[in-house]
Amino acid sequence: MEISTIRENNIEIAIIKSNELLITDVQSALDFIATVRYETGCDRIVLNKSAICEDFFI
Repeated sequence: MEISTIRENNIEIAIIKSNELLITDVQSALDFIATVRYETGCDRIVLNKSAICEDFFI
């Protein structure tokens, strides 16, 4: 997982690049959000849909 940040309209956004599934269930989503917030300070996140398990949306 590679994390970078950008600033748009005075708002910091974390951009996540990964080739693996990062979110598979609610707990992994919460852990992921907490990790990104801790490492970057950002509360806005951009993540490829391919990093989220399809079953997460059911």
